[in-house]
Amino acid sequence: MSVSDLDPFWVKARSEFLAKGSTHADPSACGTCRGNAEVGKPVEHEGCAQRATLLQAPDHPHYEILAGFSLEENAKLPARFHVPVFDDCGVPNSWLCAVCQEEGVVTGWPCATATKYGTQVFTPQHTAETVQQKQQTQAAAMTDAIAKAVAALRDMQAVEPDHVKAAALYEIEMGLRHAAGTQNEVAA
Repeated sequence: MSVSDLDPFWVKARSEFLAKGSTHADPSACGTCRGNAEVGKPVEHEGCAQRATLLQAPDHPHYEILAGFSLEENAKLPARFHVPVFDDCGVPNSWLCAVCQEEGVVTGWPCATATKYGTQVFTPQHTAETVQQKQQTQAAAMTDAIAKAVAALRDMQAVEPDHVKAAALYEIEMGLRHAAGTQNEVAA
């Protein structure tokens, strides 16, 4: 703690600020707190205050994927991927951009993209959760569609004994299984 942190003026200012409470309500806040926030008053309940939470976007690329691209290509990624990550291994410890990196080169945060796009870098938690739920629903629907296609192919293989057609259908089925993430052999 520095000497200025103990200055009576700043101590009083901090306590007044904290006593006022947040004037921003979380999307899931109660009606009273949302109404207060709309007119610029502080929220009444601590649980209704909007919190800043740093989340990676649900579709954030993994480190191994990013390593295959140049720094210029990574800098062109959407703003939502340019979030800060804390490097506690480096000396000195620092905040780095999660995507602005390549072999032996990292960029401090905020990077040029984060500076250019500002708040677009941060995805609100409820938005990130909604996107993630949509992705899970789409993945489940695709898995179901692939399972139905595989079943239809099996039926076609059972009806059509022609070895040439069966081989083509087998290749299609294996392609669908590969897309679904399973390469189990089909018992003929």
